[in-house]
Amino acid sequence: MPYKQSTPLLELKKALSSSILDLDRLVQRLVRAGWPEAWQQINLPLGATRALLLIEAGRANNPRTVADALGVSRTTVTGLIDRLEQDGLITRSIMPDDKRSFALNLTEKGHQLVVQIENIRRQTLSVALERMDESDLKTLRSGLEALANAMLSSLPEENPGN
Repeated sequence: MPYKQSTPLLELKKALSSSILDLDRLVQRLVRAGWPEAWQQINLPLGATRALLLIEAGRANNPRTVADALGVSRTTVTGLIDRLEQDGLITRSIMPDDKRSFALNLTEKGHQLVVQIENIRRQTLSVALERMDESDLKTLRSGLEALANAMLSSLPEENPGN
C-alpha cells in the first residue's frame, strides 16, 4: 500500500508552494522592471521577441505552434515571423513531410540575440545576488537545484539507453 501524507502535511506543502509561486511572480516582475532600457538595445517588438525565444527553446517550430504558444491568431504570427525573417533572425523552410507547412529555425544572428536577451536577465539577477549574504546564496542554490531536479525528472527521455 503506497504511503499517504497526512492532511496537515499536504496543507503545509500546498501553502509553501503557493508562497513560492507568489515569490516567483514578484521576482519575475522585478527582473522585468529593468527591461525597458535593455529592450532598446534589442530593437525588436515584444511579440517577436517572445516568438524568437519559443523557437529557440524548442517549444515551437512552425507558425501554428508559435500562434498556439503565444495565444494569438496565425495572421498575427505571420507578421511576427515575417519580421524575424526580414531581420535575419530565423529561416523558414518547407517541411518535408507536409509541403503546406513551414519549419522555423534560428540563424546564427538569432542565436546571438537570444544570448544577448539572456545576458540582460542574468545581469539583473547578478546585481541582486551580489547583495545577498553567503548563507542565503547557499540556501537559494540548494532550492534551485531541487527545483531543477524536480523539473528534469518530469521531462521525457530523449534517447533512452544512451
